[in-house]
Amino acid sequence: MSDLNGILGLDIGGANVKAVRLDRTANGFAPPRTASAPLEVWRDPSRLVEELSGLGRELEAGTCTRIALTMTAELCDSFPTKREGVNAICRSVCQAFPDAEAYALDVTTGEWVAIDRVADHPLRFAANNWMASALLAVRSYSDALLIDVGSTTTDIIPLVGGKVAAVGRTDTARLDRGELVYCGALRSNPNTLVSTVPVRGSLCRVADERFSFMADVHLLLGNIEEQDYTCATADGRGTSPEEAHMRLARLVCADSEMLGMEDVVCMAQAIYEAQLNGVVNAALQVLSGLDAAKRPTLILAAGSGSFVAAEAADRLGMSAVFYPGDPTRRQEVVLPALAAARLLAEALPA
Repeated sequence: MSDLNGILGLDIGGANVKAVRLDRTANGFAPPRTASAPLEVWRDPSRLVEELSGLGRELEAGTCTRIALTMTAELCDSFPTKREGVNAICRSVCQAFPDAEAYALDVTTGEWVAIDRVADHPLRFAANNWMASALLAVRSYSDALLIDVGSTTTDIIPLVGGKVAAVGRTDTARLDRGELVYCGALRSNPNTLVSTVPVRGSLCRVADERFSFMADVHLLLGNIEEQDYTCATADGRGTSPEEAHMRLARLVCADSEMLGMEDVVCMAQAIYEAQLNGVVNAALQVLSGLDAAKRPTLILAAGSGSFVAAEAADRLGMSAVFYPGDPTRRQEVVLPALAAARLLAEALPA
């Protein structure tokens, strides 16, 4: 194997694939290069190799000699079990980057393991991306609550005394402890957050259909721009405010001729309030499990929905910083992939 030229960090989710290229310089590391692509792995996992190869070409990964892998896509129901999902994802990475040494993060130990050893204990590598983010963040913030609001889920990870203080290591355990909230900024269905919304003075029940996404809510509220609407829309149409208006009106079985923009924005505000309450309550649950004298007072807001985490901090009376703080927020969106690349680079120096 030649000298290390670059490390490619990968975060393979069920709806998005994210990559970060990290190159060494004489003074440390060059600014990371990022790339991402929407890919509904749950629809067709066979496309993963092609998508990974495309991201690799975009980042010129042919000169990367090591791959750092995190994932959540193993939960996709296209895989009969998580075990099979983890193994399938690892095979796809090896096919896409056959000339690189690939490693995956063990969520139970925080150690990097050669990808050809993952099959020995595949569940140790399932849903491991949050651990990468936490292990990197705790190096800069010894006491904080990392809230990473992604497109589909929210991670709430306590960092205490320079250590990752999360209790859960599986999705189920993390859901139970409040460390994982299955609601994100883009792909979540509003009808999972509310059973009624305000419509012209009444509280109207919502339809149990996949008419709209939280991306429609946040677009109409101005929390995201059209270019941030990176998931497929519920109706296959575009991502303009007018089209979001059409979709969200259907949440109450209406349309954009029956409900004006002002009506739908009012609905969106109520839905966002429900999302915020869910994150705040989960954060309180996590904080309540910590020694009162050691509870952090700082929230690290990350992910495509970092604005949700920042507002949750305000509700909790806590201060907030955007992590890792890139002004373009691009690095916040790909935090697990960035963390994976950085951690592997330090664990396996050139």
